[in-house]
Amino acid sequence: MGFGRQVVFTYLLRILLIPLGVVNAVIVARWLGPAGQGVFAALGAFVAIAAMFGSLGLATATTRAAAADPSSTPALLANARLTGAVTGGLTLAVLVAARWLLPDEAFGLIPPWLVVLAGLALPFSLTSSQFQAVLLGRGRIRAYNGIEASDRVALLAASLVLLVGFGLDVVALVAATTVWAMAKLVVHHGLLWPAATRARPDLDLLRRMGSVSSRAYLTSLLSFLILRSDVVLVNALLGSAPTGVYSVAVRLAEYVLVLPGAVGTLLFPRIAARDDTSSAGFTALVSRHTAIAITVSCGGLMVAGPWLVRLLFGEPYAGGAVPLMILLPGVWCISMQSILSNDLAGRDYPRVLPAVWAVALVLNVSLNLWWIPTFGIVGAAAASSVAYTVSFAAITTYWLRRFPAVRPSGLFLIRLEELRAAPDRLRRALRLGRAAPPVTGA
Repeated sequence: MGFGRQVVFTYLLRILLIPLGVVNAVIVARWLGPAGQGVFAALGAFVAIAAMFGSLGLATATTRAAAADPSSTPALLANARLTGAVTGGLTLAVLVAARWLLPDEAFGLIPPWLVVLAGLALPFSLTSSQFQAVLLGRGRIRAYNGIEASDRVALLAASLVLLVGFGLDVVALVAATTVWAMAKLVVHHGLLWPAATRARPDLDLLRRMGSVSSRAYLTSLLSFLILRSDVVLVNALLGSAPTGVYSVAVRLAEYVLVLPGAVGTLLFPRIAARDDTSSAGFTALVSRHTAIAITVSCGGLMVAGPWLVRLLFGEPYAGGAVPLMILLPGVWCISMQSILSNDLAGRDYPRVLPAVWAVALVLNVSLNLWWIPTFGIVGAAAASSVAYTVSFAAITTYWLRRFPAVRPSGLFLIRLEELRAAPDRLRRALRLGRAAPPVTGA
């Protein structure tokens, strides 16, 4: 499956899954109310941050290793079980200790036992993430996307059955997500059978992956903290109900990230396999095509966002409309930055990546601590948007200096001949018509 067809297949599937995510978000928000939604969103952020701390960048290193040497798959899967169990257990212990030791205000209305229930998913999730990385590295895009789709379906089914059907609360929903994390690991074993039968880990392979995983870890951790720190700080400073309102704005804004997420995920192993200056032209081509879709998506959500918030989530969440509009410029920036960041990660993970994310994280947290007490969730949205814009400007500047043959316009402005060829290229990707002539260069 060529890159264009992989992107189209992945993007179309994720577009089809968006309604499932929207329906699930609406059910959770309406059935739990702003306070319950705030607890669920904040707890999800805490567990996700814990998972990122425990990931150690191994998923990225696993993708590279699987792409470079498919015969290493059994060893990679055995290593995944070992590292997932060890780091997952340690991360769970740290998360629980943090809940007991930190002031109650830091976790809002979340009781310690609920943190434990959610955290039990960590060893299984960290193992599954490396199994998923093997699927990506081996080019098994259909299986990779199938797992992504199963997440949406499983969570929607849990919301329908537990909240709508039985009238249960956030506790049941958290328990369901933990059970699904366990079940998903079983599914991964089935997809990668018989390679998954190896029990003995390869510690030498794990050691050789260390240089890649360490750089990936720092970059991924910092970038993820930027994306989740606002929800955590809103929960700590304002409480669960405002967090629930803010979380629906974040959820709608994140739908814009579907396309750049798919493109960046697929671009990374391609660049890793072909690290040369000529591939910069391909990245520029991908970037400017993605820019059109992202601009249209952000513009449409800017216009329809306030109406969508009220229609989907109800009047109690109407206060999320303004934060949504403020988030969108930053979402555009971080969407486009993800293309260039994945390109750089596929090459050599330059030190500028973690440096930029570290500066952006400090800026984001500082602005949140300053603006949230004064402006509420509007301040949180503004702080995030400023941090995303600063990191986008820094990464773009570095990338253009590293590849001077690419003009700035080559990253964001599509050419007329490319626009004319787009329908034929789309039909080619879908295998519905004749192939369009290739478009190259920056």
